[in-house]
Amino acid sequence: MYKQFFANMESPALPLFALAVFFSAFLLMLARTYFYKRKGDFEPLASMPLNDETKEVKS
Repeated sequence: MYKQFFANMESPALPLFALAVFFSAFLLMLARTYFYKRKGDFEPLASMPLNDETKEVKS
């Protein structure tokens, strides 16, 4: 179905534009994830305990 749609198109500008928008958004999110780390945001999470068990409090 899509093969016939794209085969009959005169200009592939719209699919290429959509691909470029998606790819640039992906690269921006990737760059934001790896290059804009703020250490202060992760310190409280790094000090959390890893187990999910709850300790009973004796009263």
